[in-house]
Parts: sequence; structure tokens; C-alpha cells
Amino acid sequence: MTLKRLLLAASAAATLVALAQPKGAGELPARDQAPSTPETALTLDDKALYMEHCASCHGESGDGKGNEELERPARSFLLGGYSYGNTQKAVRRSVIHGIPGTPMPAFGATLGTDEINAVADYVISLGPPGTIVQPGESVLVVEDRPVVVKGMMPAYEQGAFREPRSLIVGFPSGTTFQFRAEDSRLLTVRQGEFLDRRDWGGRGGSELQPLGTLTWKASRASRDFTEFVDAESGQGLRRKVRRTEIKGDDVWLHFDLLDEGGTRVGGGQEFLSFLMVNDIPVPMRAILGSGESRAVKLRELPGRESRANDSVDVTTTSDGLVACVLDDAPNMRIYLHAPAWTPSLAAAFDASLRKKD
Repeated sequence: MTLKRLLLAASAAATLVALAQPKGAGELPARDQAPSTPETALTLDDKALYMEHCASCHGESGDGKGNEELERPARSFLLGGYSYGNTQKAVRRSVIHGIPGTPMPAFGATLGTDEINAVADYVISLGPPGTIVQPGESVLVVEDRPVVVKGMMPAYEQGAFREPRSLIVGFPSGTTFQFRAEDSRLLTVRQGEFLDRRDWGGRGGSELQPLGTLTWKASRASRDFTEFVDAESGQGLRRKVRRTEIKGDDVWLHFDLLDEGGTRVGGGQEFLSFLMVNDIPVPMRAILGSGESRAVKLRELPGRESRANDSVDVTTTSDGLVACVLDDAPNMRIYLHAPAWTPSLAAAFDASLRKKD
């Protein structure tokens, strides 16, 4: 979803926050549904596709020594052990969605289904034999659609408490968001495999085991920050998740806004998706709130503020986020999981606002 469509959706949601009902999950794009056919696959030159789209980073032989200058070395396919397993489905999802937090771009919009399958097959063929990795019975795998799981999560840092009621959202790109269900606070972002659901065997009571690498965690200041306040009194309002909704490739968290006494004064949505910056997916969250019995507004966010252009205010936070507020959506804040407001990020943000779907 582009930011332009998000703004339209947010505008509609603001007027229907108390009445909105889920419309069901959206359909996957046709190219993600159509299986590869032997007849088509025979006409493709898988090595030529690899050389055109992959060799500049991963090397002609797959040794990870391409001619592209990267912030971190590209993966060597000769060693095997890919991010999500060595099945065609696992490699295919990396080709389609890219890998956030790495230089690996997404090719889902530029390559067709059969081309993606051919590239995945060729990449697997470069690895050593016998290295295909299949997940265990209790491992949850995110494939073509996001997955939402509720359960107990372990402490994510020394001195922190385990979270008995977490909401964990996994995306095909390998990004996992962990929220505290009690107050809808984002606690961690991880990259890699999803979850080992060990609580199945014990019928609940056991912690879910996150499998990805921790790439972001909430600071104490962000854990205590309330996104919205009562517009008149300035009192902070707590968010409480009501339900989740998967719409195509995106996830919406619907929440109530409660005052200090627990009375509902409004509601809103948090939207989870990705902004494509030079074909690299950057995690993006948009939070919208609306009052019913009382007017609500965004709380001022601590950080370094600047005016990005004539219609966007940007705040760079101390815990590695870029937050944007648009003049025509004053009750919505868009968080980008990027350390700074760079020209590339600004261009992608502006293009998404102008893009017609």
C-alpha cells in the first residue's frame, strides 16, 4: 500500500473509528498465486536471470564476492544455510520481498512468478548438496501472507520482564514486530525466521521462542510514551488492542483509547507495512487516533525536529526511528525504522505520497 492510499484509508477510518468492521483479508496478487508450469520453466535461462539480477552482489559463482560495493558482504550461496532455509519456497520469498535491514532488494514487482522460481532453483543449485533445511514441527513459518500470533514472550533484554500477553506479527520479508497487547506498545523488531511455538506441546503456559535477530528494541522512554492525549486536559491516553486485521500484504491493529480511569474516549488503528527505498523494504508503521466523547491529539514526540518540506514535519528519535506527521493528517504519525531522514528516504516517502495505485 502506498502512503497516498494509507492517507485515504486513514481519513475514512477517522470518521468510522467506532463503527468500522473487518472486511476480510485482501487477495494476494495474481503473480504470487500462479504456480510455475514445466512448459514455461523450460523456456527460461535460470543462469542468465541470476547473472542479470543477482551476480553483481552475490558473485558470478555465488561466492558472495560481486562487484557491487555493499555496507555488509553479500551471502555466499556456496556455503548454503540461507536466511529462511534452502527450500525453493524459502529462497523465493527472499527474492520477492527482499530482506529489510540488509542491501537485499525486493524483486516481486520486477520479476514474474516463473522467473522468480527459476532464480530460486538456480541459487539452491549453487549450494552444497544435502543442505536443504526443513523447519521443525513447532516452528511457525511465514510464507506468502503476514501471520499474527498471541502468546507469552521471553524478556528481550537483561532486567526486563517476560511478556505474558504479546502480539507478534510476522511478515514474509522476515520482519517480526512484537507488541504488548495490554497497551499496544511496540517492544521489539526482529529480522530472520519467525517463531518456535513450543507452547503447543504443553497446551499453553510456555514461552514462544523468537528465532530472528533483534534489530530494534524500545527504550525506556518509548515504552513510557503515550501516543495520544486528551486535547483539553493533556492527559495521556492508553491504547488497548481490540482486534487485528490482515489486508493483503499489510496488517492493521485496531485499538481503543482509554483514559486513566479505563473509560474509552476514542480509538484508532496502527498500520504495519514497508516503504520501498531503492527497492529495499524499510519497516513502516502508521498510527492514527480519533476521539469520540472527547477530542484527542498526538503527544509531542521527543527528538530532533525538522521541516522536511511544505507539508511534512520530521522527528528523528534517540532510539533509531524517523517519525513523520503530515499537515493534512494531523492525528496520524508515520514511523520509519531508519536511523536518519536521508535524501533516498525522503524521495521514497514523497514518491509514495504521489503514486497512483
